[in-house]
Amino acid sequence: MLTMPHEIAIGDLYFPPLLLVVIFSYLVSTGIIFIAGKLGLLRYVAVPVLVELSLVVLISGLISQFIHFV
Repeated sequence: MLTMPHEIAIGDLYFPPLLLVVIFSYLVSTGIIFIAGKLGLLRYVAVPVLVELSLVVLISGLISQFIHFV
């Protein structure tokens, strides 16, 4: 049975797991958007900011499905 994720302690600071997942997924999506911009794929997109936001949401969902905090 899966347990409820709890805070992650880094030093004396406590971080909720979802915050760390969103930060990591933002960094990954920024890298994807950077590579897509270098390849010229962003010219086919009407609103690149919405694509980046959608990538953050999708990657956060994928990470939270596969990583369970103990």
